[in-house]
Formats: sequence, structure tokens, C-alpha cells
Amino acid sequence: YTRNFYRAAWILTALDAGFLTAHTIKPKIARDFCSIVFTVFYLFNFDKADAKLHKYHASITVDMLRASWNKQLNPFLRLSAVADTGILGIRKNIIIHRQTNPPSPTAFHSTDPQPLPPIEARLYYSGTEKSLVKNADSLIFMVPGGGFAAMPPLAHEDYTSIWARRTKVPIVSVNYDKCPERPYPWALEQCFDAYRAIVETNGECVGMEGWFSGTTKIKKKPIKIVMVGDSAGGNLVAAVVLKILDGSTGIDLRLPNGLVINYPAFTFDPSCWLPNQHRQLFRSASSVSAPMSSFVHTRATIKPENPFAMPPAPRSIDVLHDKVDRSDAWYRRVWELIWGKMTTSPRIPSALTMSSHFSYFTDLIMPPEILRAISLLLLGTSPVPIRFDEDYLLCPIVAPEELLARFPKVHFFCGEKDPFVDDVIVLGEKIRQAKIKAQREWKKMNELREYHAQTAPDGRRFTSHDEEVLSMDKGKPPRTTGSGGRGGQLGRHGMNDQEFKNHIFHHDPSAMVQTKILEGVSHGFLLMLAILPEARPSVHLCADWMTDMLEDEELGSSMLNPGSFTDLETAVEGVVVESSVQGATKVKTGTSKAATTAERLKHGVVQADSVLERRRNRFAESQGMNLGREG
Repeated sequence: YTRNFYRAAWILTALDAGFLTAHTIKPKIARDFCSIVFTVFYLFNFDKADAKLHKYHASITVDMLRASWNKQLNPFLRLSAVADTGILGIRKNIIIHRQTNPPSPTAFHSTDPQPLPPIEARLYYSGTEKSLVKNADSLIFMVPGGGFAAMPPLAHEDYTSIWARRTKVPIVSVNYDKCPERPYPWALEQCFDAYRAIVETNGECVGMEGWFSGTTKIKKKPIKIVMVGDSAGGNLVAAVVLKILDGSTGIDLRLPNGLVINYPAFTFDPSCWLPNQHRQLFRSASSVSAPMSSFVHTRATIKPENPFAMPPAPRSIDVLHDKVDRSDAWYRRVWELIWGKMTTSPRIPSALTMSSHFSYFTDLIMPPEILRAISLLLLGTSPVPIRFDEDYLLCPIVAPEELLARFPKVHFFCGEKDPFVDDVIVLGEKIRQAKIKAQREWKKMNELREYHAQTAPDGRRFTSHDEEVLSMDKGKPPRTTGSGGRGGQLGRHGMNDQEFKNHIFHHDPSAMVQTKILEGVSHGFLLMLAILPEARPSVHLCADWMTDMLEDEELGSSMLNPGSFTDLETAVEGVVVESSVQGATKVKTGTSKAATTAERLKHGVVQADSVLERRRNRFAESQGMNLGREG
């Protein structure tokens, strides 16, 4: 750890020990006061605080977990954070009613279905109620962390208030139900339904104006949304996006403009060693930025005489400018003057890379006992089968490439010493690689689309009616795309030139996936505003990311409904098969054009047995038969 973070972890250890020691005291006012008194005692007795935590962690319960993690709800600590929470125009609890037509599918079926209860949330806004209704056209959808078992929005109020003042955008923080009372996937369903209600009512369900203003009946533009989550909330944010993309609900929802995901957990099945495919992702991630290259080099190399040795943490960190101070302390320089500079062997590449879950096994913030307790509380009584290697709504790190390629812009932010840092690197690089591949296919398809558009007579373009006529040969129904979020809009209305060029695949993959690693820092640094100097600039940086994504109009136009590879194939197919309805003057060149088309499409299709492949072959055969008749 850096010196600053170790000091913050020391204070947090004393707080945890004090709150756990007092968690059985009644009444509540006495418990709150004694928690602070015991914390002061443990601040000067760190060894006793550490021993107390080890004792509680050995047989931790959900009450202990909540007593430890809900510290920010203590009235004395809330009073000390008043400078950060400050004054906001709107700071209130709200209710989000679920949309009922159609109901969102849920894993919790019953023989006597009952209407699902509304979802609790907390609204933060620096403006007035009138401004929220008349002027607000953007929203931040926040899913707070807390190990799925603790920490409601009130526990995150200090940095959330800073975000509300800095972005000047309303923030809706979802107070989803916690486990073990509501195990997986209850919280995911609640977050999805809350997001769905906001999108379908255009913010009216949270106090915004909605689709129509009070004076006119002209439909307004959709509000711009950015989703943000930390820790468990980061997992839920990624899962909500995947749930929208996979079309499993049959509900067509617009994606958010972007995501900000801080120190998330993307897997519940940690391993000791990184698989080779993940090591390759690490190597490719090292080419993105200099800080990432330094981090990957450290993880992938060892000192032969001391394989567990790690480079010293930097003395200070400039969060906003990605700069670190690695200079030696004054006493080290004095030591070198007296005894001479010590030489150490260089680090060499290692054939094995230990995962962060085991590399940081002794982490002061997220020890293995806590990870075990969270997994059992969340999944132990789940009504759905637990498949870590298949269920990407539980473990987004195993999501298929087709879904990852259509992710909105995402900023990942994590500490270098966080046990979950590998999850961040691997998923971020998987998304980037999927987008690189998708962009390569998009460019090839765009070239084909432009080429065949030039050959169409009188500038005529392919329409959905032409596709219906051409696809009904041999009694086959017209081709349609999947329902729901998988490009349903593109399948119904087709893609014009502007929609095709603004497709999400045209964005630079490296710009769409940004991963920032904070050196010498572990988990939960956004919650350490009062005790960690690097926490405040980190909060400001997240706010700036959200503001940039909300103000990016080009980014917003790509999020309306990003189609899959299949939708792009359909769009290109429409231009290709249009030549089959051209006049007889084009027949003589039909065979050569079909051959050229086949050659160009050879590298453009995603699946060899796709409908596009079959129709292309039929088109070539029909042109050959026409030439035979003419001869």
C-alpha cells in the first residue's frame, strides 16, 4: 500500500473493531456512542483491533457484516461528513413503480403471482423541483455497492452529493433489497425494472417531465442516462446492460450513454493462477497506456531470489494526471550515503501469474473471509442454478463476445492492490477485443454497402419491402431479427446510411473502454473521503467522466439500439440482393458481379452458414440460369 492508504486502512480497521465490539449494545443511541468510544481506543491499540477483526471474521454473520459496513449511518460520523454532503436542492427518498405491461420476467415464480412491490430509491439534485421538471434532460442511474448485503444509498451520501453538485444532473440511487433475505437474482431484477421504468417514462417516474411537456403535446427527446456502480453495484450495472443486450426479457430498451464502474467483482469463482487466455489479455492491455503497462509488467515478472517481492508503492499519486512519485524517502537516501546503494537483481518474465484474489490474500479491506461470506449470503439460497462458467448475469466476465462488442462506453476504476483488479483488467480487455473485431467487420460491411449502393439504378436503395419479396422464395417467411434488445428496431425499420455509419461499432475501441488503475490502493477508496487524500480527486474524476459521456451527442445517437452482427449482415444483405431485381440490361454482367460479391463477402460474414451466405449462393445461381436462358 501507499503510505496514505495504509493509514486509511489502519483507521478503518479501528472503526470496524469498534463498531463490531458495540454492535450488540442496546438501545441504538448507546450503541452509536459506544462505537465511537471503542474506535478511539482501538486507534491506539492496532494489534488488538486486528485481533478483534480476525475473531469476528472467523464466524461472521450478516448482522456483523452490516454493523461493520453501515458505519456511515452512525449519526456522529454523518455529522463529521457534513462538509461533503453539503446542501442540495433535492435530497429525498422516492418510489419507482414497476412497469406492468408486459411484466419483467423474474426467477421468483409462484403458483399465485402477486404484483411486485415498488422499488425504493434516493434522489439527489443540486437544482430545484421546478428545474428538475422543466430543465433536466439527463440522469445518472446509480447502483451503490455493499456486498449485496449492506450499505443503502445513505451510506454513499458523501461522494454522491459531490457528484450531484459537480455534474448538476439528477442522480437516482437504487436502494435494492439485500441478501440473504433477497438472494440472487432479486437485486438484478429490481435494478433492471428501475432502469426500465425510467427509460419507458422518460424520467417521469422519478419526478422529471416525461415524454410531453405541460404546455405542448410534442414528444420530447429521450433523456440521456449514465449508469454508475461500485463494488457489488458495478456487478449489477454490468448485469443490467447484459440483460438489455441479450433480449431475454423481450423488452426493447435503449442502452445508457455510458458506464462508470468502480472496483467491481465480476466473478465468484476465484482461482489461484491466471489462465493462459487471461495472461494474453493482460499483455494486450499493457499496450493501451503507460500506467497499465507498468502494472502488467509488475504482475507478469518475478525476482528469481525472491519471487514474492513487489516494487515499493509510490510516495504519492496524482489521480487526475496519471502521475506517481517514486522518489526515495529521505532516510533511504541517507542510508545509501552511509552504506552505499544496494543492488538488486532485475525482474524476469514469469511462466505463472498468480491471480489477484490470492496475491492480495491478506488485504485489510476485503479479506477472504468476507468474500466467502458474501458468496454464501448471495447464492446460498438462490432459486436459480448457480453456474459460474455460464451465467454471465452473475459473472459478467464470462459474457459472450457478441454481447460485449455492443457494450456502451465504459470507464473502469480500480485499485492496484484490490483482490478484484484482475476481474477489471480481464473484462475490460475482453470488451475492447470484442469491439476491435466488431469494428473490423463493420468496416468491411460498410465498404460492401457503399460498393453495391453505387451499382443500384437511379440511386435506388434497398427497402424492407424488397427484403420481404426476395425472402419469400420456396415458401420461406421473411427474415426478421430477434425481438427485444438485440437490434429489434434495426430489424423492423432497416438501417439507412446515417444509422449504419453511426452504429456503435464505428467508435474507437480504445476510447470506448478506459481502465484506470490506482497504484498502491485497495478496495472502497471512494468511501474514504475524510481519511484518504486520493479519494477526493477520484470522486471528481468519476464526475467528469459522467459529464463527458452525457454531453457526447455522437455517443448518445449510437445507443438508441445497437444491433448485433446479424443486424449488420441484414443491412448489407439488403444492398447486395437488390441487384437481383435490376433490369435486363444488367443481366450479362450478373455472373461476374456475383463472383465479386462472393469474394468480397468471404471475409465479411460472421457465420459461414448464415442466411446471408445461403442467399448469396442462390443469387449467383439465379444469375447463371438467366444467362443460360438468354444464350
